[in-house]
Amino acid sequence: MTLRQQVNRELARQKLLSPTQTVVVAVSTGVDSMVLLDLLLQLPVQQRPQIVVAHVNHHLRAQSAEEAAFLTNYCATLPVTLKLADWLVEDHPQTGVEAAARQFRYDFFAKVMVTTGATAVLTAHHANDQAETYLMKLARGGDLAQLQGIQAARSFRNGRLVRPLLSFSKQQLRQYAAERQLTYYEDATNTDVTLTRNRLRQRVIPELMQVNPALLTHIAAYEDQLTTLLKAKKQMIAVLLPTVQVQRQLDPKKLLKLPSDWRLAVFQTWLQQYLPQLVSETKLAPTYHWAIQPQTTARLSLTTSLELVKVAGMLTVLPVKKRVKKLRPSEKIMVDLNQWQKITATQSVGIFATSPDHASQPFPLLASDMPLVLRPWQPGDQLKLKNGGQQFVRRILIDQKVPPAERAAAMVLVTAQGTVLWLVGHKFSYRDPNSARAQTVFLALKHTELKGVHLKR
Repeated sequence: MTLRQQVNRELARQKLLSPTQTVVVAVSTGVDSMVLLDLLLQLPVQQRPQIVVAHVNHHLRAQSAEEAAFLTNYCATLPVTLKLADWLVEDHPQTGVEAAARQFRYDFFAKVMVTTGATAVLTAHHANDQAETYLMKLARGGDLAQLQGIQAARSFRNGRLVRPLLSFSKQQLRQYAAERQLTYYEDATNTDVTLTRNRLRQRVIPELMQVNPALLTHIAAYEDQLTTLLKAKKQMIAVLLPTVQVQRQLDPKKLLKLPSDWRLAVFQTWLQQYLPQLVSETKLAPTYHWAIQPQTTARLSLTTSLELVKVAGMLTVLPVKKRVKKLRPSEKIMVDLNQWQKITATQSVGIFATSPDHASQPFPLLASDMPLVLRPWQPGDQLKLKNGGQQFVRRILIDQKVPPAERAAAMVLVTAQGTVLWLVGHKFSYRDPNSARAQTVFLALKHTELKGVHLKR
C-alpha cells in the first residue's frame, strides 16, 4: 500500500473524505506540511474536502517573509484559500518563545475554523515527531498517563485536531516530496542542538535507529498499547469510584478496602472532578496519605480557592473561606518536597531531594513519614537523641537561651505519626542515616532578612 493510499484510509477513518467537509491545513512550508497539502490536493474531487491553508509568519527567521510569499503564490495557482497571520516581533516574549509561538499558532487555527466553518485542523506531525515527544516525556518523568505521545486525532476547540501522517517517518515524507518534486523550505533553526527537541532529532534518535531501524514502529506500537491500557484503567475506575463515593463525598474507609494498586488512582479521579487542572498521581500522593489518616476532622489546602475537608471521617472539597491575609502560626502547614514554605514573615522552610545550600541538613526520610506537617510545638513534643534518649522541645529552647517571647513561635516538623523530626532553626531529631528503605533529603531554613543564620545540630 502506498503512502497516498494509507493517508486516504486514515482520512476516511476520520470521516474527512467528503466535499461537504471543510478542513484547515496548517502549512509551515516545511517538507512535512507541503507533503500533507499535496496529498490532499491529489484526492479525487468527489472525495476532496474544502481546503483552507493556514500559515503563520512568526518573524523569527530572515526567510520567514520569503516563505509566506512563496505560499501565497503557490495557493493562488491552485487555487486554494489561504489565511495568513503575523506574530510580530514586538509581541515576542523574552523567554518561552517556542511555547508562545505554538499558542499563537493554535489560537489562529481556531479562529480560522470559526470563520470558515471547518470541522478539523490537519497538522503534519509524523513518526519522528512522535519519537521525540516520547523521549522528552520519558526524560521529564511523571505518571504513566503523561507518557502518552501525539494522538492521531483529538478534540480541538469547536472541532478536531487530526494528524494523518503520524504513522510515517520523516524519510518517507522526504521521499514522497522528491518523487513529486515539491518545493519546500528547511528551517535553519532545526539544526540548533541547544534546543532539547533538536538534540533528540539530530543526535539521539539517529543513534537509536542505528541500534534498531524499527524504533519508530516500536514507539507507535507502545503508544497503541498505552492508549489501550489507560482506556481500560479509566473503565475500571468508573466501576470502583461509585463504591467509595457518597454523593459529593469520599469515604476513606471504603477507599482502603479497594485493592491497594487502585486506591490512589480512584482518589485522583474523585478529586479531579473539583480541581481546575489535571494533577498527576505522583504529586497527589502526599494528599492521598493525608486523606487516609484516621483523624475525623481536618482541613488541607488544595489551591488558593479550594480545600480538602474531612468531617466525621468523610472527605469533601469546598471553597476556601475568606481569611485575613496574614500568617497564622496556629495552623498546620503541609510540606511538599522541593518547595520552600513560608512559616513566618522572614523565614521559609524546605525539604529537598538535593541540597539547596551549604547549610541544609541531610536527613533519612521514610515513605511512612509522609505527609510531613509543620506546626507550632506543643507540650510533650520530644526529639530523639543519638544515645537513644529523648529531649523535650521546651528544654532545648531553654538550653539554647531562646527568649521566652520567641519560644511560642517555634515550629516543628512532624511525620504522619506525629513524630518530631526537626525543631526548626534549633535542632534535629536523630535518625540512623543507614535506616532501611530511607531516602536522604535535605532540610533547609532560609531567612530573608537576617543574614548568616545557620542551622544548629
